[in-house]
Amino acid sequence: MIMKNGKKINNEEYKEKEEFLNKSKLKERGWTESMIKKILEHPDRKVPNPIYKSASPMMLYSMARIKKAELSEDFQIYKKKAEKRSRTMKEISASKKEKLLSQIDLMEFKIRVISMDALLNNAVRNYNDFHESKSIEFEKYDFIPISKNSEREFLERIMVNYVRHKLTRYDSHLEILAGKIGVHEAVLKIKCRILDEISKSYPELEPECNNQKQNAV
Repeated sequence: MIMKNGKKINNEEYKEKEEFLNKSKLKERGWTESMIKKILEHPDRKVPNPIYKSASPMMLYSMARIKKAELSEDFQIYKKKAEKRSRTMKEISASKKEKLLSQIDLMEFKIRVISMDALLNNAVRNYNDFHESKSIEFEKYDFIPISKNSEREFLERIMVNYVRHKLTRYDSHLEILAGKIGVHEAVLKIKCRILDEISKSYPELEPECNNQKQNAV
């Protein structure tokens, strides 16, 4: 029997009342996978995965044992090393991101210029062709063709999109960024720079370019 709060409880009842943490909660307290293996070594309980029944059992660790381990010298040493590694990795990531963004400043973004009439015709045709193919592929895909007489604001949006994807190397630039640290910020920077160039090449579309820049940030 075990005494708790002045009351006697049996071992099984104590195990049910005792607090346990899974690995995710442990990591929130500063533990790493390596620290869990080296210090706690083995879980105190294994329970079925509450989300995926076919997944491996969830490993649980006694809060009492966790607190005791966190007071040990080994834990403090491992934690300091882990924190140092984390800081180093963040510094490396920040440096790589800064370098990537600096490279974008040196890029040249050339815009192929065509007449506004040709641009409108191409943008409308490209939009209709794309959505028509979608409607063929997916039976329930609703598609109403547009024309040069559709809402002007909408037409200017697809014209800017057409220039960006068809009359620049925008997509090629994005492919180069794949998998690099800082890709999200880099994509936004490239998009905004290209929109600036589109504004210069097609002054009539400057309001729409500015609108897309605001929505991109």
